[in-house]
Amino acid sequence: MKISYRWLCEFVETALPPPEVADRLTMAGIEVAGIAPVVTGLHGVVVGELTEVAPHPAGPPLTLCRVRTGREQFSVVCGAPNVRPGARVAFAPPGARLPDGRRIETAVIKGTASQGMLCSEAELGIGEEAAGILLLADDAEPGADLVACLGLDDSILEVEVTPNRPDCLSVVGVAREVAALTDAPFRLPLIAVKEGDQEAAALASVTVEAPDLCPRYTARLITGLTVGPSPSWLAQRLRSVGLRPINNLVDVTNYVLWELGHPLHAFDHETLTGRRIVVRRARPGELLVTLDGQSRTLAETVLVIADAERAVGLAGVMGGANTEVTLSTRTVLLESAWFLPASIRRTAKALGLATEASYRFERGADIEGLRDALDRAAQLLADLGGGALARGVLDAYPSPRPPVRVPLRLERIERVAGISPPRPTVIQILQGLGLTVEEQGERLQIVVPSHRRDLAVEDDLVEEVVRIWGYDRVPATLPAGPLRPTRRPRHLALEATVRQALVGRGLREAITYSLINPAHLPALGCDPADPRVLTLRNPLSSDRSVLRPTLLPGLLEALALNVRRQLGDVQLFEVGRVFEAGGAGELAREETRLGVVMAGLRGPRSWHADKARLDLFDVKGVVETVVEALGRGGVEVEAAELPYLEAGRGAFATVGGSRVGAFGELAPRLAEVYDVPGPVYVAELSFDRLEAVPARPPRHRSLPRHPGVTRDLAVVLPAEVPAAEVVRVIRETESPWIRTVQLFDVYAGEQVGPGLRSLAYSILYQAEDRTLTDAEVNALHDEVIARLRRRLGAEIRGLEGEAG
Repeated sequence: MKISYRWLCEFVETALPPPEVADRLTMAGIEVAGIAPVVTGLHGVVVGELTEVAPHPAGPPLTLCRVRTGREQFSVVCGAPNVRPGARVAFAPPGARLPDGRRIETAVIKGTASQGMLCSEAELGIGEEAAGILLLADDAEPGADLVACLGLDDSILEVEVTPNRPDCLSVVGVAREVAALTDAPFRLPLIAVKEGDQEAAALASVTVEAPDLCPRYTARLITGLTVGPSPSWLAQRLRSVGLRPINNLVDVTNYVLWELGHPLHAFDHETLTGRRIVVRRARPGELLVTLDGQSRTLAETVLVIADAERAVGLAGVMGGANTEVTLSTRTVLLESAWFLPASIRRTAKALGLATEASYRFERGADIEGLRDALDRAAQLLADLGGGALARGVLDAYPSPRPPVRVPLRLERIERVAGISPPRPTVIQILQGLGLTVEEQGERLQIVVPSHRRDLAVEDDLVEEVVRIWGYDRVPATLPAGPLRPTRRPRHLALEATVRQALVGRGLREAITYSLINPAHLPALGCDPADPRVLTLRNPLSSDRSVLRPTLLPGLLEALALNVRRQLGDVQLFEVGRVFEAGGAGELAREETRLGVVMAGLRGPRSWHADKARLDLFDVKGVVETVVEALGRGGVEVEAAELPYLEAGRGAFATVGGSRVGAFGELAPRLAEVYDVPGPVYVAELSFDRLEAVPARPPRHRSLPRHPGVTRDLAVVLPAEVPAAEVVRVIRETESPWIRTVQLFDVYAGEQVGPGLRSLAYSILYQAEDRTLTDAEVNALHDEVIARLRRRLGAEIRGLEGEAG
C-alpha cells in the first residue's frame, strides 16, 4: 500500500525524515518495502494563467495561448482540447526540465514561435492522462513553483501490511503507529457534519435480510450535487498513491478509503427502484452487470446490495453499472457497511474479482469506525459537489458488539519476553496505540478498540508492548530448562528408510505438483467426473485443477521434461500424498504413497559397459528393495490388468497377505499422452498399507557348515499359470531342507505344444546340522514332484541334480 509522507504528517506531528520513519515502522513489524519521490527531474515548471486563447494561423487543433506567470507573459502554441481563458495551468517556460529529461526551449511550430510548453499529467510524470493539459485550482498563484503548489515535494512509502493488521491499510492507521513509536502527537481528521432540513428516512430505507453476512449497514443521502472534476489537491493526492482521479463524487470515496481505510460506495439515488436498499443473498441465476462492464451470474451464496427489484452491487466487492454515478447524478446514497470477511473472500474468489474494497473487507473492517468514514465522505461530497446533506443516518445495526476486554499482567510480559518495561511505560504504549487502559490493582484491564481485530488474548498485548518499546531492548539470553528428546514419528522414519534405500539403488527423488491435469485421468482409468475425484472450484489454471488420485501423472510429467532435455535414461521416485473425496459430510481422505517411473538404459552410458535397457524385472526389484528395507518380508506377485499398464505386463504386489500396490510396463497409449518413448516402467505402493503390515524382526543365519545338493526341475504348465505359483507349491512342502528355489529358464515352443510353457527351477536342499544323503534328497524331491503334479497338473520334462 502506498502512503504519502505529507499526508501522513497531517495526522502525526513528526520531524523524522521518511527513511527514519520507514525504519521505525519496519522494526515494529510494519514493513516499508521502499521509499520513492512522487516525481524526479522536474525543475522550473510554474503555475501559469491563460489570459488569452486564440486560433492558430495553421488551424485546429492548434491554438495560440497567452500565459501569465506573475510579471512575465509568454506566447505558447498548444494542441490540447481543454485550454480556456482564465484557467490555471502547469507551464514549463524556456529553461525548465521535465522528468523525461527534456529541456524546454523556444521552438517554432507551424510558423509560430512557442515560448514554452503547457504540460499534461503524463508529461509531468505524475499521472497517465495525456489527452489534455493539467488544470489547476482557480486560486493557484501564477508564477508559483508547481512542485510546491501540488505538494510534489513528497515521498511515497510502500508499506507491506500483513493480513492480521487491516487497521494499517490507511493513512490514519499508519500515522497511529508512527505516533506510538515516536511519542509524537496524533490526531484524527476533523469530521464536522452539517446536515440540512430534509430527513434521510423520508428519501430512502435500508433492510438487511442477511444479518449473518452483514451485521451493520449505514447510509447517508446527499442531494443537489453537481458532478465535475476534483480540485487539484484531491486529484494530486490520489495520483500520488497510484489512483486515477475520475470525478469529485467518486474521488471522495477513494480518498476516504485511503485516509480511514474503510471502503465506501456511492449509488445514484434516482436509479434505485423504490428508493430502497435491501441487503440479501442473490437469487438463483441472478444476473448483475458490474462497474467493469462484465455480466455476472451469481450463486445463491453471494451477498448482494439490491433495490426493491434487482441486485445493484456485489456487497463489499464492486458496484453495479445500473446505479453508477454519472454526469447527470444529482442525489447520492452513500453506503458504509461491515460484511463478513469469509463471505467477501468467497465471492471475490468465485468471480475472480479483486478490488481495493474486497482486499480490506476480506481482512476485516472496523464495524464501529464505519460511521466516521461515512460522515467524513458525506461532508466532503456536500462541500465539493455543492450539495446538501440530508438529516440523519440510515443505520441497520440490530446487534451492537460489545468491546473486547483483555487482562494484562506485567509478569506475563517478563515471562514471555524475558524483560518488561516499567508499568507507566506499558500504559503509555497501549494508550498511544488507541487502547483504553483500566488499572485494577496489579493487573491492567485493556479495552480493545474495534479497529484492532488482531488483539484477542493477553499475549497479543504482550507483543504490542514489546514491539513498540523495541525488540532491540530485549536481552539475548540462552533458554533455560530441561531439553526432552523427541522421537521421529514412525511414518516419517519409514519414509526416510525408503528414500535412503532407493537413492542407494541409483534412483533420484522427485517432488511434483499435487494438482494435475484432469485431461490425463481417463488414460489412467479414472473418470474426472467420478465423485471421488477432488476438483477445485476456482483453479488458477485448468491444467492444475484436480488433486491427484495417484502419483503417476506428476512423475510422468517429470519423465517427459527430462526426455525433452535429451535425458532419456531416467529413474525417479516420489513419496507423496494422494487424495480422494469423502462421502456426504465427510472430509477428504489422504494416503501416502511411493511412486516410481523408470525408462532408458539400466546403467550409465560407457564404452566398457553394455547398453542393456531397463525391463519389467528392474521395477519389480525396486518394489522388493522397498519391502526389504522396511523389514516386511517377501513380495508375492500376481498378474494384474490395470488400465494404465500394458496387457500381460503388470502385477499386483502383496506383502503379508495385504495387497500394497502394483507395478508393470506403462501402456503405450499413455506414453503417447505424455510424449515419452517406451518402454516405460512404473510402480505405485501404499505406504499406509505397508506400515500396517507387521514387521518381521531380522534373523541371523550363520554360513552353512555342510554342503547342499542342487536339483534342477523343469515343469510344463499352461502359459497362464504364474511362475510364482510353482514356487509357492514347492514351498508348501514345509521342509526346512528346501533352502532356495530359483527360476532359471522359461521356454515356449513346438517341443511343449501350443498354450503351454516350460519353467525350469533350481532347488537347493541343505540341512544345517549334517550333510544330506542321496536317499533323503531323492525322497524330498519326489515329494515336490508329486505335489506339483497333484496341485497344478504339471508335466515333468527332465530331472537331474548335483551335489554342492
